[in-house]
Amino acid sequence: MHVTDGSWTTADENGFFLLHSKFSEGDTLEISRIGYFKEHYIVDKSANVQIILTKKIIGMTPVSVAGKLSQFDGELAKGKFTGMDSYSRHSSLQRIPGSLIKSYGGMAGITNVSMDGGQPIHTKIVLNGIDLTNPQNGQTDLSDIPNELMQQLYLGRSPNLYFGSGSFDGVVHIRPMINRSFLKLGAGSFGYQSGSAGYNWTLPRTKVHVQYGKNMSTGDYPITQGDSTITRRNNNFSQNFFLGQLHFQTNHQQLLKGLVFSSNQDRGVAGNLSWPSPKAHRENKINLIGLQYVYLTRRGHVRLHSYQRFSDEHYQDPDLGTNSYHQVNVSGVTINGQQNFNDYLELNGIIDLKRESIESTDMGNQIRTTMASGIQAAVRFISWLQIQPGYRIDMLGDFQGKTYDLTSSMNSSIPGKLILSFGTGFHAPTFNDLYWPADSYSEGNPDLKIERNQYQIIRWENNFRSKTNFSIEYRKRHSHNLITWSADENYIWKPQNIDESERKNMIMSVSIPTRFAGLSISGHVTHTKAIDMNTRKTLQYVPESSANILIDYARENFALEFQGQYTGKRTYQGYNKIWEPVNLTLNRFFDVNIGLHCIFPLGAQQLTVHFIIQNVLDQNTAFFPGYPEPGRRIKLGIELGF
Repeated sequence: MHVTDGSWTTADENGFFLLHSKFSEGDTLEISRIGYFKEHYIVDKSANVQIILTKKIIGMTPVSVAGKLSQFDGELAKGKFTGMDSYSRHSSLQRIPGSLIKSYGGMAGITNVSMDGGQPIHTKIVLNGIDLTNPQNGQTDLSDIPNELMQQLYLGRSPNLYFGSGSFDGVVHIRPMINRSFLKLGAGSFGYQSGSAGYNWTLPRTKVHVQYGKNMSTGDYPITQGDSTITRRNNNFSQNFFLGQLHFQTNHQQLLKGLVFSSNQDRGVAGNLSWPSPKAHRENKINLIGLQYVYLTRRGHVRLHSYQRFSDEHYQDPDLGTNSYHQVNVSGVTINGQQNFNDYLELNGIIDLKRESIESTDMGNQIRTTMASGIQAAVRFISWLQIQPGYRIDMLGDFQGKTYDLTSSMNSSIPGKLILSFGTGFHAPTFNDLYWPADSYSEGNPDLKIERNQYQIIRWENNFRSKTNFSIEYRKRHSHNLITWSADENYIWKPQNIDESERKNMIMSVSIPTRFAGLSISGHVTHTKAIDMNTRKTLQYVPESSANILIDYARENFALEFQGQYTGKRTYQGYNKIWEPVNLTLNRFFDVNIGLHCIFPLGAQQLTVHFIIQNVLDQNTAFFPGYPEPGRRIKLGIELGF
């Protein structure tokens, strides 16, 4: 709790917390936990702080206890957020080592994220514990999620126990802040406008946060095609969203958390440069409702999570006579329990019940139910060695998926931490794969098999006495029965289990904390070798090398950020002038963003002015051919926090 303004927060069951308040050097924080004496910490310029609470036991000598994360959640890596991130989802996601942001052009274009050279259907995006995956196509369109909600970011690397199908490349957790009141306005290039407001009510046991906002852009921007410059049209985008959060702490052992989120998008669909769709239009909305009950025990917790995801999409293209509707509904209940028996044994179990359904003009009405259960143990034989095995089984309609993983970690202060991990994962066919209607051009395939994946990971990390965080990691993944849409002997496009791939990644990450006059530096370099085992060729659109660097300089009321994202050459299959298939290459690019942020105190409030320049070098940052991205653009924003 911040003693001056009374703002407070609680750590979740994973041990993470973020207190949004106006801190100044000399302010006091109060840290408390049932069964322990309160401690007070005076804020200074220290980069790392360790606070040890003393047990409050009558009649006994006080015992000092250091808190720690559950052994299961130590793999979650928290991402650092900057002032630029509220104006571009790319900037935060690009700082995840091994990530690929796949965009189809501007704000109106679909945006996916994938990991380690894989496909977007193999990476999950989760908002406050609710899976955002659309079971119709197995993907998550991040353009549906406003930047204003992406304020905390965590990454899980081997989360098969919790999420099953489609998670073997990783899970990105998005968690909006709850204790924050603000008013924010922004404007920029190509007709960009944004406005949002949030208000927080804080009571002794209750916190309520509501947020509403609107983002829009006329979207049309100049591009170079051949020897001329043209305007890419039909890129208008309009988004309205609402977020409501509730935290109610009945006592020190029970916590109730609720989430309501709704987002509506209205956008043009410009299409490929070779096949533009100047009149195509898409309206879609997504609604999320989640309710969590957490009961903390002396050595663990039990969590009951009920959730629902609903989306509705309407697509029209008068030129092709297309007018389709797709309503997708996912509802489920998850029960998760964690028990720490002693310093040497910890167990975690999960039961997941889920129902997926679709009502579509193309596929009719389809339903699939999932029943899954899993168990994971963490065994610590000695203080520096831990073994963590896990197993999960999923029943998805007619499909059955089994996953296992085994992780061992050796931790020592001098050589650092060494992690060895191997296991399996799977991805079940989507509604589109199974039920797409047969016509003269395409059809689904109800005889598809589950995609399967095997992985091995070795990672070494060291924080060098909190002066520099360094890690190097090698990942190898082998996938088979991959589902690929291809033409058969009758030139009908249908999905088949014909692809097999092998991906190898070498990733080096470094972070220098803020220790030298407000300057911090972080970054990563990734080398990827991704091979289609059938053709022995490099997987399409996967860069052999990529890198990211963030330089952050902050003073008391001033911050300057520089971020550069390097994306290497990517190969893909195209056609020559006589329509023969040929291998083509997309050029490398270096995307540079700069952010300047100035804070002006206004009594008890503060006003922050943001000045952002994206794609400073005005490079061609298109990830796919035929879907160009906007060039250099400027955004200006003001934010009043209170």
